[in-house]
Amino acid sequence: MVRVLVVDDEIYALKGITQGIDWSDLPIQEILEAEDVNQATRLLEEHPVDLVISDIEMPGLNGLELLRWIKDHRPQTLTVFLTGHARFDYAQEALHNGCFDYVLKPVDHDALKTIVKRAIAEIGMRKEQMMFEELLDVNRRQWSDQLPILVERFWQELLSGRVRLSPERLNRQFEYYNIPLDADSNLLPVLLSIEQWDMELDARDESIMEYALRKAAAETILSEWPGTVLQDRNELNMVLLYMKEGEQANRAELLQRCQEYVQACSGYFHCRVSCYVGESTNIGELAGSIERLQQMERANVSAPQSVLDTLSGQGSANSGMGITLPSFADWGALLDNGGHEELVSRIEELLNNWQAESASREALELFQYGILHMLYQSAYRKGFSIYDVFSMNELKDAQIPRSALQLAAWSGKIVLKMGQALAERHRDTSAVIAKVQTFIQDNLHTELTRDDIAHSIYRNPAYLSRMFRKETGFSLSDYIAQLRIDRAKRYLVETNDKVSNIAEDVGYVHFSYFAKLFKKMTGLSPQEYRKKHQILH
Repeated sequence: MVRVLVVDDEIYALKGITQGIDWSDLPIQEILEAEDVNQATRLLEEHPVDLVISDIEMPGLNGLELLRWIKDHRPQTLTVFLTGHARFDYAQEALHNGCFDYVLKPVDHDALKTIVKRAIAEIGMRKEQMMFEELLDVNRRQWSDQLPILVERFWQELLSGRVRLSPERLNRQFEYYNIPLDADSNLLPVLLSIEQWDMELDARDESIMEYALRKAAAETILSEWPGTVLQDRNELNMVLLYMKEGEQANRAELLQRCQEYVQACSGYFHCRVSCYVGESTNIGELAGSIERLQQMERANVSAPQSVLDTLSGQGSANSGMGITLPSFADWGALLDNGGHEELVSRIEELLNNWQAESASREALELFQYGILHMLYQSAYRKGFSIYDVFSMNELKDAQIPRSALQLAAWSGKIVLKMGQALAERHRDTSAVIAKVQTFIQDNLHTELTRDDIAHSIYRNPAYLSRMFRKETGFSLSDYIAQLRIDRAKRYLVETNDKVSNIAEDVGYVHFSYFAKLFKKMTGLSPQEYRKKHQILH
């Protein structure tokens, strides 16, 4: 529906248009009347008018001046002019300045109605276009707001192996997500390891604070440098620095920024954080580079709140004998992710080539040691002893490296067995998690920290925390709180001890905190719980 304004200083001409024409078959909501330009502009200010039908020649301000006002203040409003033969030049000037059409006086009502029909159709199309542009603008803003999330999801998919790494596809994805890279660009990863919170947090609050830490990393470590900060699907927090082809990072500046970030986390966020700084690597080797940073993190049990630099980010190393060793870190990641059959194929292909190249005994021994180290690391990451899977003879058969083909047979057999063992291990039977749960049970009455738990099994605290949540679905703090409340419930029902004593027995020094947490988790105060369940018991 449209609103129409008719402007004419001759009252009979005005009424002839507004009342003398049957407008009932057109989608007209209302027809307003004005006898001069001043009255017309007032009505235009008070009402949203879609179409103005106006005489050009009027005393005082004329129709052309009204057109200029409409163009400045109501540019979406269409104008149809009425003009006499004597001033046809007015109509030409009006058309030049954006008038929709004109009708010669005396007005032919049918001709005017036909023009108004066309004008209404044009108004409808313009409104549809405007609505579409507004919708497009809203979606552009939403896209812009969501872009950081979409970029994070892209990197998560890429790191989990779900993005094809063909140059054409990568370049399309980079352009789509407005990432200033191409398929030949490099990235420099920095692993952010959250080692300890100085205050007790549940899983939700930990997630919120980790988000805040990532924002702080974007401001402190990245700052004006191109890159992104994200959390991958294994809950690893990391910085990815975007590097143009041939570009070198200012490593000293990067390490300084990481140091400032570690200090800021301690001062502002009340947590202990370490940074593990990798080397510039191409996109295809990024996952392996991050795996090597994780290995550094897992091995770091004595240097908390550190910035550790590494030169191990290269994907391969040369044996010095004309043979290039593979990246056992990348192979280990493949093994961990269930790709043992593909890994066996890669081993066979590589060693068949070595057989043709007459690889030296030293090269074969290095390869054997690399495979053994990979298996030990894989078992370590999964929290069990390698001797749960292999006998000593299987692991250290000194006769194996005599030929590349013998080494291929041994390596394929041992990798396949390890892969099958990894696949069969249910997450709830993890030896490390079982040890953690036993330690917590035995020490529930004490003030437990993540450091205490990690130290008891000789693991890095940040790595242990991620592994525990991944295996059990609980954060360490939530798991401990649930065990303590469950034990407190049992004591409340089975004993008559004071509630304050029970609180201390399950590890809570502050009774008020215990009572608040108990009610939050059970819906009842400790006294109410005892009264209700002792009767039932």
